[in-house]
Amino acid sequence: MFFVMFLKSETKEVPMFQKISFQEACERTHELEREYRQQEKRASIDFHVLNDENQELYAGTYQLGSHFAMNLLDHIKKQLSQMNLKPQQEAIKQSFLKKLYHEVPYRLHPEAIEFPEEEEAESTLMTGTSSKGGHTSKLSRLHRKMIYGGSTLSVLLLSIGCWTTVSASQQQSDEVVQLQQKLKEEEKLKNLYETALLGDTEKAIEQLSKKKRKQGSKVQQEVYMSLLLEEKKYKEAVKVRGKKKVEDRLLEKGDVQQVKAFQELFPSATGKFDVAYLEQRWEDVLSQKGVRMTEKRQRMKGYALLRTGKVEEAKKQVNHLQDERIHQKIKQYEQVQQEIKDLQKQIEEEQQKDPKDESKIQSLTEEKQKKEKALNGI
Repeated sequence: MFFVMFLKSETKEVPMFQKISFQEACERTHELEREYRQQEKRASIDFHVLNDENQELYAGTYQLGSHFAMNLLDHIKKQLSQMNLKPQQEAIKQSFLKKLYHEVPYRLHPEAIEFPEEEEAESTLMTGTSSKGGHTSKLSRLHRKMIYGGSTLSVLLLSIGCWTTVSASQQQSDEVVQLQQKLKEEEKLKNLYETALLGDTEKAIEQLSKKKRKQGSKVQQEVYMSLLLEEKKYKEAVKVRGKKKVEDRLLEKGDVQQVKAFQELFPSATGKFDVAYLEQRWEDVLSQKGVRMTEKRQRMKGYALLRTGKVEEAKKQVNHLQDERIHQKIKQYEQVQQEIKDLQKQIEEEQQKDPKDESKIQSLTEEKQKKEKALNGI
């Protein structure tokens, strides 16, 4: 099963930092796309597609009201169709798309939908269906950070929901009892987590420490590690989930000071790579050897190559990644780079004329400077 998490949005009409089913995300974007087209509005939404283990499978930005796509499934399909991939990578892409199609009913498939521009605002899309939406998080900065890391209240609530659903479908009474016990354990963990969010982090850490000694679940360990990192207890966090997990989580949080502090305690080439990237020292990023290259770090290396002008190398680095943002950045970089070259050519041609048009040369030079500034900002 696939899930979606919206991380940044120009509209308040999507649930931020909450893990929802891929179908629900398609339902919501479908309704909003219809509304935004009718109202001639635009809004961008950053999103991640996750699997059951909270691994990022796809990341992108959906443009509501742009007429590019009818919902999230349509958007991903169109973005992936623009990628030129090797046969093996193409097979992976097609497999991914096939699984996404299976996540949603046929009425949400791009092939089954028509969006007449003149149709009335009333939508019948949700007739006979239910929505899980409506919940707005009012939790703290800690909540947002930990949700992004993937071991959070939303995961716990989802876990509880899954156990409830499974329990209802079991025929054997002993299995039902076991699942009910699991449900109670997750409820207790959820309450502990809420306690931490309300400010009593130490109490939550103390309780989770006891559970850890009793071989707590993976979800418990993830929450425990996140709380320890919020308290900057790096050595204890490593004991809970290991150095690699902590290293990756700190990178996700993006706090360079925390990454540096961890690097001092547990030095590694990967840590140096992460610090250099967060400090935008692109040459240092590329000079690091022996880096543990996760998909995120491959994307980071691709961006560093781009920022140092190595466009073709950047393309090769990220060609296999299903992350539309880095591909769009490369396209944008190439476009602006070409515009700068064209402007430089025009300036040189104008300078060779006799007499010179100084005002035109000045105008072209200013335009070139603007483009160069834009290139540095990509």
